Amino acid sequence: MSEQARESTADQDLETGPEAIDDNNADDGVDETVGAQAVELEVEEVREVEQGSSVQASESEQLRQQLLRLQADFDNFRKRTRQEREELQSFATRKLLGELLPIVDNFDRAMSVLTGDDAALPTVRTGVEMVQRQLLTLLSQYEVRPMEVLGQAFDPKVHEAVLQEPAGDGPAGIVKEELQKGYWLGDRVLRPAMVKVTV
Repeated sequence: MSEQARESTADQDLETGPEAIDDNNADDGVDETVGAQAVELEVEEVREVEQGSSVQASESEQLRQQLLRLQADFDNFRKRTRQEREELQSFATRKLLGELLPIVDNFDRAMSVLTGDDAALPTVRTGVEMVQRQLLTLLSQYEVRPMEVLGQAFDPKVHEAVLQEPAGDGPAGIVKEELQKGYWLGDRVLRPAMVKVTV
């Protein structure tokens, strides 16, 4: 290669050298800008995901609270239904047992009349007594029991005074005679006793 050719090549390198360096530096600046933008986009995406997860957590908590409220409402409904059913059953039982008591009264009346010398009367009396015992046993299974009222102080919660009698020398307000039996259902009054009271 001639000396002139070498010089012209060197001149060209000198002329193009700084521009080439600037071009290379310019390319690096573009790469850095693009990289910074990519990083910013990734950071924004991460923030969006975090915000989305916090929104999901908030919605999840709301759903959980709603579920707990529904469960509590259902438990209350179940308890209320059970209580209403028990009250209805108790009312039905009380009503039925109350309606059986006049039958017991009629048995008592029949037993008081069956006292005579007729040969058939003892057999009839025995049959009536058996039916009466069976009925009383059934009532006792439901905690129905007769009241003991004679000689006790009059209590309007337990007794129904239909007749009065002068007390004389005795104290006033005492049950002198039982006209119709009263009955307990457990510790509650199923039917008050009809009584004669001293005044």
